[in-house]
Amino acid sequence: MEQTEEKIIKAKAYNAKIFPIYKMFAWDLLFYYSICFLFLTQNKGLSAADVLLAEAFYPLTKLLFQIPGVNLIEMLGKRKSLILGNVIITIAIAELLLGNGIYCAILFNVLIAIGYSIKGICESIILNDCVSYRENSRTVFSSIDGKGSAYWYYFDGITTVFCGFLYVFNNYLPMILSLIASVIGILISFKFLPYEDESKKAILDETKSFKVYFKNLRIAFKNIFKSNRLKSLLLFSGVFSALLTIRSTIASSLFSDIGVKEEYFGVIFAVLTIISGFSSKYQDFFHKKYRNRLLTNFSLTFSISMIVIGLTCVASKNFTFMMVIVLIGYTLQYIIKGPYYTLQKRYLNSFSSPTMATKIYSANILVEGLFDTFMYLICALLLTYTNTATTITILGCIFTIAFVFILDYMKTRIGLKPEEYKKSDISFTEVH
Repeated sequence: MEQTEEKIIKAKAYNAKIFPIYKMFAWDLLFYYSICFLFLTQNKGLSAADVLLAEAFYPLTKLLFQIPGVNLIEMLGKRKSLILGNVIITIAIAELLLGNGIYCAILFNVLIAIGYSIKGICESIILNDCVSYRENSRTVFSSIDGKGSAYWYYFDGITTVFCGFLYVFNNYLPMILSLIASVIGILISFKFLPYEDESKKAILDETKSFKVYFKNLRIAFKNIFKSNRLKSLLLFSGVFSALLTIRSTIASSLFSDIGVKEEYFGVIFAVLTIISGFSSKYQDFFHKKYRNRLLTNFSLTFSISMIVIGLTCVASKNFTFMMVIVLIGYTLQYIIKGPYYTLQKRYLNSFSSPTMATKIYSANILVEGLFDTFMYLICALLLTYTNTATTITILGCIFTIAFVFILDYMKTRIGLKPEEYKKSDISFTEVH
């Protein structure tokens, strides 16, 4: 028994060690985002509205796949599920390379949504499991996850510098490199050592009753949403996710509208991504400096910067002045984006017990998927009738008003002293 326990601890320590390298290749698509808008509009025959309509299937699929996704993960195990998620994403990239038209783009978004639904739960839970036996596990989690995020941002920044020039040389070359990076992600995911308790998995394998499982999962979600504290955080997370999810496509569309040359797309996004990388390393600094004001400062700065960017592009005829304001606005957004994802996981972990963690992460992705889908459809509708600058201005105003109300709602539910919370806010009933 002691040898088994020692073996599990060694496996967890090894997994935590390689996690940042894995995240550098597999956290998100590389060689893609800076040229995806150009690739889809110039090579796959889509309009700006079509791109956003196709991308709406990404959060919609994630929303629909969460319940069966959790079931799949708990039946296969986290490590095997992580490998499966990376394989599905690689297949999606290959499909986009070979296909054409809006249906090809929709299928691509459906496939990567399934892949990232699986990965999005597994990655956080695997790391959380692998540091749970260590002192100050939440700080260690944030440190390792933040390091992995920083590696990805740096690597993505370096690769993005060349993306625009590679795209001009050959429109398909950045996508081929994205496919190669995804394959490397698969290979590294195979390197994670198994650490899960097989006896617990056996119980699930023996029952395999979807009716019983879904009943238990429904009760678990009901318990989660009884917590006013967690509900507040999930509401904020959903709205802020909707803001972040359209950022890259809207920025690419704006750059295209105002006349930025294709080869400079990569350079601009590279610099912004490297800025995110630097800021992600200082997530603990942001947490300690702003404390209960962090979500307020992040959300309002982000949404107001959208208004400034949009109004500048609508009103100004001076290209240099316009670009300076736009780049300052996007720099602020990318500084916020860097640490946000790690801090969000840190806050969600504060609600998590090992057996409830999967359900809580899944609930968060469900809420984000709902808001993201709605936002893509709104953006596609706006771009059908107006230009990108006006769309950004309208969205900035909507989000600023939304955040004012949400932050006011959160005042009495988040950031209280432990004794000020109700029992339902900080504890959950487990379902077996």
